[in-house]
Amino acid sequence: MGRYRSWRASLPDQVKVVLPILPGREGRLLDLPHEQVSAVTDEVMQQLAGALAGTRIAIAGLSYGALLAYDLAARLEAAGHQVEALFVASQRAPTTAAPVLNWHAMDQQHLLDKLRQIDGLEANMNEEFLDLFLPVIRADLRASETYLQAARQAPLRCPIYLYHGSADPAISAADAAPWCRESGQFFSRSLEAGHFLLGPAGDDLWLEALQADLATHVSVTAEAAC
Repeated sequence: MGRYRSWRASLPDQVKVVLPILPGREGRLLDLPHEQVSAVTDEVMQQLAGALAGTRIAIAGLSYGALLAYDLAARLEAAGHQVEALFVASQRAPTTAAPVLNWHAMDQQHLLDKLRQIDGLEANMNEEFLDLFLPVIRADLRASETYLQAARQAPLRCPIYLYHGSADPAISAADAAPWCRESGQFFSRSLEAGHFLLGPAGDDLWLEALQADLATHVSVTAEAAC
């Protein structure tokens, strides 16, 4: 969450960054994490209730978060809310089955090795931290790997902006390409980065690209409303 909190200082003042607090994280460390995307979306919908009326909503998610963002966008549109845009990164399309790797069921050392391959673990992470958060990571992986959305009769009404790291060892360009079927308005960027879209010095390449696309989107929609 620290990455996304830092966005508040980088995005325009009129953009309010809302970060749902999910079980197994931060102030909810003792709550069991969900193992299904739909269960997470249920919670987020409840947390957002009362804050949606009259609000322009854009949703962003990276890796597992991209599937959560997509599912939330679909749920919000089905409930009659207008979603301005969906920003997704480093994830297969939701209607494409995940490769059968079963990350969530790997033994601990194998899983740690895989996570390090995608820079998903800090090099100096201690064992106490791992013992605390590996169950959360496994739950996220299970939810991600088992999520398969049936092809929608109609695509999302909101535009989709897709970001993919050219050096991502987990998600290939071919895995991500079918996102184009999920909306009639689709935009894609390939960034010179790995799975988490960070530059060599740790700079947030995804945020930089998202800022540019968000500014363009706001400009275009403002012109269309004139």
